Amino acid sequence: MAARSPVITGLGIVAATGCGVGATWNAIRAGVTGLKPLTLFSCPRYSQALAGEAQSDLAALGAPAHGSRSDKLGWLATREAVAFAKIDFKTCAERAGVVLGCSVGGSFDSERFLTTLIKRGKMRARPTRFHECVSVVDLIADQFGLFGPSMAISTACSSGALAIATAAEMIQAGEADVLLAGGADSLSRMTWAGFHSLLLVDEAGCRPFDAGRAGTSVGEGAGVLVLEAEEFARRRGATILARLSGWGASCDAHHATAPHPEGAGAVAAMQAALRRAGLESSAINYVNAHGTGTRDNDLAESKALKTVFSNRVPPVSSTKRFFGHALAASGAIEAVVCVEALQRQEIPPNPGFTTLDPAIGLEPVTTLRSASLTHVMSNSFGFGGNNAVLIFSQPETPALTRPPRPGPVAITGIGVVGPGAVSVREIEPLLPPETVTVHSCGTLADAALLTPNQRRRLSRMVQMALIAARRSHAHDSSQRLAVAMGTGLGCLEEGAVFIENFISHDGRAPMPSRFSGSVHNAAAAQVAIDLGAHAMNSAPTAGEISFECALWQGLHQLATDEADAALVGAVDELNKYPLSIGKRWGYWTGQAHPGEGAVVARLTRTESAVTPLAHVTTVRLGRYRRPFDAEREADWIAKAVDLETVDVVLSGAKGWPALDANYATVVAALSARAGRTLEHQTYKQLCGEFHAASAFGFSVAVELVRQGHRGVLLYTLSPRGAKALSCVQA
Repeated sequence: MAARSPVITGLGIVAATGCGVGATWNAIRAGVTGLKPLTLFSCPRYSQALAGEAQSDLAALGAPAHGSRSDKLGWLATREAVAFAKIDFKTCAERAGVVLGCSVGGSFDSERFLTTLIKRGKMRARPTRFHECVSVVDLIADQFGLFGPSMAISTACSSGALAIATAAEMIQAGEADVLLAGGADSLSRMTWAGFHSLLLVDEAGCRPFDAGRAGTSVGEGAGVLVLEAEEFARRRGATILARLSGWGASCDAHHATAPHPEGAGAVAAMQAALRRAGLESSAINYVNAHGTGTRDNDLAESKALKTVFSNRVPPVSSTKRFFGHALAASGAIEAVVCVEALQRQEIPPNPGFTTLDPAIGLEPVTTLRSASLTHVMSNSFGFGGNNAVLIFSQPETPALTRPPRPGPVAITGIGVVGPGAVSVREIEPLLPPETVTVHSCGTLADAALLTPNQRRRLSRMVQMALIAARRSHAHDSSQRLAVAMGTGLGCLEEGAVFIENFISHDGRAPMPSRFSGSVHNAAAAQVAIDLGAHAMNSAPTAGEISFECALWQGLHQLATDEADAALVGAVDELNKYPLSIGKRWGYWTGQAHPGEGAVVARLTRTESAVTPLAHVTTVRLGRYRRPFDAEREADWIAKAVDLETVDVVLSGAKGWPALDANYATVVAALSARAGRTLEHQTYKQLCGEFHAASAFGFSVAVELVRQGHRGVLLYTLSPRGAKALSCVQA
């Protein structure tokens, strides 16, 4: 064993092929595709295309009554994975968590709200309660009693694979002993119409790598793996199914939707995974390709495979025609397939392939094949050029992953696009007439930093992120630059305009540019394109701790030497729907006023920094128990931070009123442990309440250190149970 090697002890899957690992493999063995006519909703313009719909009755399968469709798919896959692993979380709850990819979130349910509003003029906001992508994480953590790190990752079609890689890094770094990792996404009108509007769908069903391929098939589902530190799994007597021996992430930094034509980012991610696993490319026995069936993606991936494997490509297949392209769940579902392939020593076929494309020059496996499999690779690539690659190996293979190098990290630059004066905003027509006091960024003061094309083409939220990034970082093509940009709600405005238009015109007037800009990782991807950032690119989404999740990812890229510098930050925007719904539900009253903004910090290893502004010494993620226990929370913080080095606690108080008492009692408990009164400061009275607000708090912490404070502890709570701490010191 080496460096707390992550191993897999449980698998769960819900997909178009059925519910359960056994049902899925039976379909693969029989060559039975899960693509069928769409029944979940009506879409007259695009009604002819086959869909990878999970047509099982989710309630009859035991899914919770509350939650979005994505939540329920994720919960069902988790239930199977946990039962598979035979794990009792009561013995390890504090060191067990959830990391899932999700890009659709509760959009399918929120579309019911918009349809009722637009078609009937009635405000029925209840379906939006589970809109956020992190909702599936919160549901699973709460129902399975998990209090370790938890987050969702939303990098479009690579989300599930990147979530598994992030979970592996957390286990390797000692942040958790067990993590439920994977992805969950449901079909929705927005993704269905969006992919059609981009002309990326083959109505007859996808045909990956085939000469006649004409697009992908949109699907849904969930895949969940139980990842454990090897020593923990062996200590509890678990059956180890496979080892996650390698993982790699990269960014094309090329285009918002199209892949790099030579597959450069895919090459980098595959090579990073091989390097981390300590393997030569010749050791890979099978590749489960991303293989969407689109003209450009399959061609670019084939070029990348030939580059990595020196034209000696091992057996390869895409399983997309079995499941459809399940978006954020895709990489997780295919991870389950890869582990099962190792277990069964069988290579799954590539249905839909009949004719070799000379431009590709690769013929995938077309029938189920027995094979001796030791190491298998799984590729996942997404919008924004986000690439994630996983390598699974037989359990008995040696663990060769290198341990991270923890230590302080220097903050060498910081950019803030923050709210200006508090103003009263009237909610736009369509919604009930209301006014809300907001902390708005108003007209973006530094828009001159952007090109005319960027000001015209990019959404306001992406512009905020790009301005903050440019303020924090001077472009240097010699450096490997990673980007992690947290967001709670993503590009709401772009998504809202797309789906409003779709509903109003009954799907007859799609807006493809709005769809491609609606993904949560639009800001992170554009920052990468603008600054030439080719290392990991991520968009964690975890409500109020979204920034700290991004901060953790950036720090870990430096600790594992996967990047020379990292841009970490968070961004969220004001939008009429949260304003109106929040007003109706009583959120925007008293001290809690909605805000918006973007903050990006540039991080480097301390030894590389010439004149650092400050240093980040600690980041921890977790969940708190209810009823809230301040003494338990103070213990958690004191184990992570030397209180002798802290003189200010900067909290998220003066935002959500229900959390103020929790913050105050924790500061009092910490003061008792420190033997002196720690100063308690807050920042939300300056920036307002929004999911990315703790990034603004981080910028305040940096300024406090620059003013002479020894150390500032930034402590953040979410009303839904998540918590985070980070420590900034001189």
